[in-house]
Amino acid sequence: MEILEFLLNDDQIFTTITLAVLIALFIGNIVTDKLKKYEDVDANGAIALMDEKNLIILDVRESKERKAGYIDKDTHIPLSQVKNQLDSLDNSKKILVYCRSGSRSSHIAGLLTRNNFEQVYNLKGGMLAWQRANLPIKK
Repeated sequence: MEILEFLLNDDQIFTTITLAVLIALFIGNIVTDKLKKYEDVDANGAIALMDEKNLIILDVRESKERKAGYIDKDTHIPLSQVKNQLDSLDNSKKILVYCRSGSRSSHIAGLLTRNNFEQVYNLKGGMLAWQRANLPIKK
């Protein structure tokens, strides 16, 4: 009872609200991570996927970003166009999605799984992680 009185004290209300928001964000983050239907893979995991012939490598960066380099044998569909071009992708194949840092590609990985793509992977860290691992890029 004393804890409740302390937390609801006028002097502590801001701290109490901040604590409640942080707890809600923490729980929301855990739930979101459990509900996502795609898998994050690092550069080595991506290489292992590439050993399979049944893989689409999807670059969702803008065209100007590709000038710096891209992963060989990928398919380029900029982020803004992916939703309109879902029919051009074979949902029976595995799809590895990448962007510059992994943020945009995680968004598209979620979009793909919500549209009946079952084997979707996001390159964690994106092209930056690929380059840090000294893996080959095409120009």
